[in-house]
Amino acid sequence: MSTDRKPNVILVYTDQQRYDTLGVNGNPLIRTPNLDAFARQGVNFARGYVTTPICLPSRAAMFTGRYNHANGSYNNSRWMFDRETDLAALLKGHGYRTALIGKDHCFGGDRLGRAFDHVRRAAHIAFNPAQNEGEQRINDLRRDKMQVPFADDPIPPEQNITGSLFRWAREYVDGAGGEPFFLWLSIPDPHPPYMVCEPYAGMYEDVEIPAPAWEEGETANKPFRQRQVVEWDRYGKEYPGDAILKLRRIYWGMVSYIDAEMGRLLEHLHRRGRDEDTVVLFTSDHGDYMGDHRMIRKGPHLYEALAHVPLIARWCSQFPARDTDAMAANIDVFPTLCELAGVPVPQHVQGRSFAGLLRGQRDTHRDMVFLEHGDPGPVLRPGDLSPERARELADSTGHHLCAEICRGRVKGVRSDRWKYCITPGDVDELYDLQTDPDELHNLAGDPACQVVLAEHRRHILHWLIETEDTLTDERR
Repeated sequence: MSTDRKPNVILVYTDQQRYDTLGVNGNPLIRTPNLDAFARQGVNFARGYVTTPICLPSRAAMFTGRYNHANGSYNNSRWMFDRETDLAALLKGHGYRTALIGKDHCFGGDRLGRAFDHVRRAAHIAFNPAQNEGEQRINDLRRDKMQVPFADDPIPPEQNITGSLFRWAREYVDGAGGEPFFLWLSIPDPHPPYMVCEPYAGMYEDVEIPAPAWEEGETANKPFRQRQVVEWDRYGKEYPGDAILKLRRIYWGMVSYIDAEMGRLLEHLHRRGRDEDTVVLFTSDHGDYMGDHRMIRKGPHLYEALAHVPLIARWCSQFPARDTDAMAANIDVFPTLCELAGVPVPQHVQGRSFAGLLRGQRDTHRDMVFLEHGDPGPVLRPGDLSPERARELADSTGHHLCAEICRGRVKGVRSDRWKYCITPGDVDELYDLQTDPDELHNLAGDPACQVVLAEHRRHILHWLIETEDTLTDERR
């Protein structure tokens, strides 16, 4: 490839995919041969994180390169604000053709059209819009499935949502022409509804899936809203007995379906001679409890199951293939892709480029990553809910993201060994990830850990001061 030409960029972005759902990331049972091979051809981050592990905020953080306390998109209803500079529009303004294929949940409205030259959308339960009878059949099938524990999917892979999105991506690559392109291939799975077609639905039927990581009484010294969610027990009501293992098998099947389609895309790039001129980056917006801590789906918490995601980058002949323990955050994607594309990074971007690491010019990136979640207001405390409201929420399928649970900010920092989280109005959390990688034992009250706790609390204080909103008054 000519050094004068900007590289194409394909950002493959799954929804709600845990770090440990790839064979190359230490899972010996899951079948992800294509992503494993892709990781071995590129740079595979063992410690890639999202700053806010929930859909819209994570996407907004990545596309603005800014923490959510600065960009204002701190929950799933606060779409990216007009004052924010977004990566897609910036690349478009510097000569890139831009495309979104898949799920948005970030741009919306007029902003979507300004950022992307080409848009073809589909999300968890629908093609948006359905363009033929087959797509409408899928929309009808999925319409009421979002909150069910799991469901069957009779649609064959090549016609289903994931297969269709990857097919559209291959078609886009073929029609891209001579200008450099940026393609956001945004896959709605393995997010609910938990359903996948054959052969992936039965792929792990005979596999002894590991049970979720939790201990009886684990939340006794953890923030109250975690204890409350566990006591309401959506886990036990929806997944009694070993039904949680069936859920995990379906979730793994959804990942294997993505893997198969990823293999087709990578082979297509190779056949079209695009390997040398295309950066391919694979990551996700957040993870999924899958029963860990006796919770399901997600919530305003900062556990590894939610915040730790796959992060793999490949640019053949440009990035020396390797695994790296360097920490990176999703806000770092913006400046990294800008540097690779030769595009100036706006001053107010808070992420840090890891392009030098990808090129093999350095081995380190961040000493720690910072995390946050939750809405403004006081955190839930014992006695705040009336008995009637408590019963209503206990019977709800959505209580893990209800207003009462989401209210109250939590800030966290993950250093080399430790994870510290502070929730004003409730107990702190401190986990030794070296001895307790599943974060089962909160050491915040341990006298032997007070120096570590105080040190990490100072890290969060300095981070918040350093990352106050930097946009000028003219941009507000």
